[in-house]
Amino acid sequence: MFRKKLIFLFLMMLLAFTACADEAEEPEVAETAVPQVAAVDPTIPPAEATAVPTEVPQANPTLPPTETAVPVVEASPAPQRFGILRFRDSDTTPAGSFQLLLEGIAAPAAGTHYELWLVDDSFNTLNLGIFDVVDGNVQYNGTVEQNLLASYSGAFISIEPDGVADGEIGTIAFNGVVPAGSLLHIRHVVTAFAGNPDGNAFLIGAQTQIHHAMEHAGFLLDELANDNIREAQRHAEHVVNILDGETGPNFGDLDGDTLAQNPGDGFGVRAYLEGAEEHTNLALTAEGVTAEVELHAGHVLISSDNALARIDDAIGEALRIIASDSAAEAQPAAEELMALLAAALNGVDTNGDGVIAPIPDEGGILTAYVHGQNMASFEFFAADGATVAAAPAEEAPAVEAAPTAEPASTEAPAAAAPVVIEMANFAFVPNEITVEAGTAVTWVNQDNGPRHSATAADGSFDTGLFDTGEEVTLTFNDPGTYVYYCTLHGSPDGSGMAATITVTE
Repeated sequence: MFRKKLIFLFLMMLLAFTACADEAEEPEVAETAVPQVAAVDPTIPPAEATAVPTEVPQANPTLPPTETAVPVVEASPAPQRFGILRFRDSDTTPAGSFQLLLEGIAAPAAGTHYELWLVDDSFNTLNLGIFDVVDGNVQYNGTVEQNLLASYSGAFISIEPDGVADGEIGTIAFNGVVPAGSLLHIRHVVTAFAGNPDGNAFLIGAQTQIHHAMEHAGFLLDELANDNIREAQRHAEHVVNILDGETGPNFGDLDGDTLAQNPGDGFGVRAYLEGAEEHTNLALTAEGVTAEVELHAGHVLISSDNALARIDDAIGEALRIIASDSAAEAQPAAEELMALLAAALNGVDTNGDGVIAPIPDEGGILTAYVHGQNMASFEFFAADGATVAAAPAEEAPAVEAAPTAEPASTEAPAAAAPVVIEMANFAFVPNEITVEAGTAVTWVNQDNGPRHSATAADGSFDTGLFDTGEEVTLTFNDPGTYVYYCTLHGSPDGSGMAATITVTE
């Protein structure tokens, strides 16, 4: 009732105010009255008058002004990413090798060329050399005698005049980006961490210590072969203490000789892997996290989880050996122990596709390490004001080509049925195939998000990168064995996302 009275009084005051406005002669009074009158259309029947109070708050000046601005805000388009620079261990130096992969870039103007650079936090630069652009694409590799991932925090590509070596850096065409907050923790995972024994990075420490555990598992097997159960149990204790570390729940004098022996560094493989996961998550949640960090952080976490589960199982087998009464009784557990340690380190090709992928039940510590380095891949974007994108190519009606320049032969064997290879979980499935000459092979990208390619290591064919749900078909007429890989997730040496096609007569 009180509400109705307020509404009635409000309407009466509004009508009275309107009437006064109609009689007024000064234009300024009419100007201020118009907005209020407009809220009540005189053609609306009296029953509609109760709508007025709900209209008035919309014009209340105390409401935040952003309420009316939201519908007109439009997000800016994401900048175009042209490729990545990633790092690998060389034969002599951790993270001493690099691979630059770019696509869709314009060739430099006549008389100029592109050069790749790294830069550290003190603005010292390292020139990684000149590279060529072929049909808008770049695949450039190199090796240096220093840990590039540990030393440098930025990358860029400049345009330089041919034949000039004046020490000056030319126009910047591309900038390489890794968020500083992510890079800090990525280095803790794969380069160094001062809080660990010997300053080891988490995944480096995990590798070193599991090698020690495998060494003592080998000693254990030797003692069982000599029917020496007591010495075998001593080495089983060593394995458990190396894996679990001094803070682990199983650490201690397990064989009953009054000594808790530990030939490891005391930190434990388990603690190294848990630290790797913690710092991977910190890299993942850093400000400005990139697509490469997000993608490969997931791979590190999955592979580390796999390794942790295998370590738990390995500890269980070592404890079985310690509880055994004879060498014969301990033998099966010892063999399983060695297999579990190898699986924790190297991973396991569980699905039999020829690739150890960063997926549940497959990837191991080494898989996590590679993808930890992949997290630090620099993503390249055009520098401000630089025009570097290649002109869009005309769309071809269908992608179907032989590994050579020849068109598919019309006399190809009629019995050569088409073959489909799935790109899934960062692997080619099946991983190895044999087909007759004239067979059409279709690759289908079934991964959720990343683009893939099927690129011959010898350069004889290349599907180019294509998106989820897309497919590309090539017809193989020339006999031979072709190693191929994804230019973003594999390597021409057959590591990572790589596979083999054998073409027979």
